[in-house]
Amino acid sequence: MKLLKPVLAGLAICLGVAPAEATIISFTPGLSSFGASASIIAAPGQVLNSVVFNRAQQGFDERQGVLLGANLSIDGGSIAAGTTVDSHMIFLNKQDGVPGTLSHTVTWTFGGAILGVMSNTSGSLEVASSALLGAVGTVYPGAAFANRGLEGSGDGYTILGNQLTLTMVVTQPGDWIRVVTAPEPIPEPGTMLLLGTGVAGLALRRRRRA
Repeated sequence: MKLLKPVLAGLAICLGVAPAEATIISFTPGLSSFGASASIIAAPGQVLNSVVFNRAQQGFDERQGVLLGANLSIDGGSIAAGTTVDSHMIFLNKQDGVPGTLSHTVTWTFGGAILGVMSNTSGSLEVASSALLGAVGTVYPGAAFANRGLEGSGDGYTILGNQLTLTMVVTQPGDWIRVVTAPEPIPEPGTMLLLGTGVAGLALRRRRRA
């Protein structure tokens, strides 16, 4: 019975109304031009250009499960009001005064399908959405400024389902983008019930043998 209770609890979660969070789940291991690997980090206290630095792309999850009350502007369009979204930030920002160009190409994989990216050069799309989508407790820029996003000089990205292949080329300032995804899909109820039945049956057989 001790094993059966957590199984049923897990099924209740999977079959409930709340979708799972679509976090950043992995990245490709290629090194940046500074010889460092990408990483997934906790949301930092600030994402200001002269405060947070790295030597390779880093990504972190922002607010999750946000129900949009109005259309959300993204590169080349918008996400419709009424959509539930999860937010993530990816950035590359070498320390002030460090010479040379820092470049890195990484494929990021998310738990849910990518709905859009905010990467315009001034960062205005990011700034406009930070109050809604930014991580709780993280300080974001209060206004857009030149070259906060992708400048186009070698920068760019492609999207394939839940994967974002992103190239960032940084002198100063760094590159900061926001990625908006759908919540992680929940398995079909029938599939989860079959799984639960199988695990529950295993638990009962073990109990009888004991």
